[in-house]
Amino acid sequence: MLQRIRHWRPRDLRFLGVVASTGLIIVLYLGQSLRLAAREGSGWRTLELDTLMQRIETGELREREADWYHPASEAEARGVEETR
Repeated sequence: MLQRIRHWRPRDLRFLGVVASTGLIIVLYLGQSLRLAAREGSGWRTLELDTLMQRIETGELREREADWYHPASEAEARGVEETR
């Protein structure tokens, strides 16, 4: 292994440096994104289970489809229905 490393050229080391720095930048970016996403009010919706359960128990939410829901027709399923 050491013999292989001794025969590396400067361009090989530069390439490894670019790969390593790219990996480091990706890790830092993803870490920062996860920290921002975990903050309250960052745009991610959170589910309040206590409020949801209370609304289900009072009957405000029911186990049925929404009023706007309807089964798709054949044309809608194929995506060829015209909107005229």
